[in-house]
Amino acid sequence: LMESLRPRFARRGDRPLLMITLLDSRHVLVFAQNCLFQEVLDRFAIKNAWQGETTFWGSVTVGIDRLAAYRDADVICFDHGNAREMAQLMATPLWRAMPFVRAGRFQRVPAVWFYGATLSAMHFARVLADAQGGPA
Repeated sequence: LMESLRPRFARRGDRPLLMITLLDSRHVLVFAQNCLFQEVLDRFAIKNAWQGETTFWGSVTVGIDRLAAYRDADVICFDHGNAREMAQLMATPLWRAMPFVRAGRFQRVPAVWFYGATLSAMHFARVLADAQGGPA
């Protein structure tokens, strides 16, 4: 699977990727370098934009305001049945001022089980290819 998806990232460039999921109106879960998804990023030569603290599980909860520091990153947000909360956040001045939002580098993507195993990693690879890769 990974080898078949790799060509889709040939023209992506080297912009790092920040992976998040919305927890509530003020917090996101950010996926760090020791998360399940890191090996998939490595296979596609995509740098994880998050260089901050993490937990044993490879994720950390941070305030949404911390995302403003990511001026040159692509950002994907995993949906998980929180469309109303996401819509409310996206309507705020803080969110609209985010550099990655202003630059059109924010994407919502389908849910992936963050703490799964091989099948979750494979699903993430497909989701990532659809969001960040070129045509199939």
